[in-house]
Amino acid sequence: MNSWKDHIAIMHLVKQELLKRDRDQLWPHHLPEVGATEEQLQAAEKALGIPLDPQYREFLMHADGWRGFLQTVDLFGTGQLTRSGVMDDAMELLDSIEPDVLEGSGFAKVDLLPIASTASDKDLFVIALEGSPSPGTVIWFAGEEIDRFGSFEEYFLAMIDYNREEVMDLGSE
Repeated sequence: MNSWKDHIAIMHLVKQELLKRDRDQLWPHHLPEVGATEEQLQAAEKALGIPLDPQYREFLMHADGWRGFLQTVDLFGTGQLTRSGVMDDAMELLDSIEPDVLEGSGFAKVDLLPIASTASDKDLFVIALEGSPSPGTVIWFAGEEIDRFGSFEEYFLAMIDYNREEVMDLGSE
């Protein structure tokens, strides 16, 4: 596995290029949050009553969330995971997924933890918990399953690519 510092640096560079090209200010542009402390991570795990996925946890040590990670989607940090209306809203999105869509995913709601969402649409990213059919899998729902990633790292790298596509869609300077 490559370093999270490298992955974050690459995403930051892509996001900087996106900022340059986003002349109409379509999307929010933010830096990642400062990494979580071990105490914050442990507090989040205690509040959730579950251990965080190891890759997601390691990412949080380097960046405790990222607003505007993909368009208006925010990648949750420890604060959003445990003590915010953001998680309440994400849980409502999870609850609103049609039963046949959820069944088709191969997971039950109790197997999934929201890790990213947006207030402006129905995009929701969830990670499969320990004890689920495929722990660590990240699924993107938006009324239906949009994409699936085998691990948090795979998800992160794919989001870099989705942001690169957005850069290309906005054209050159």
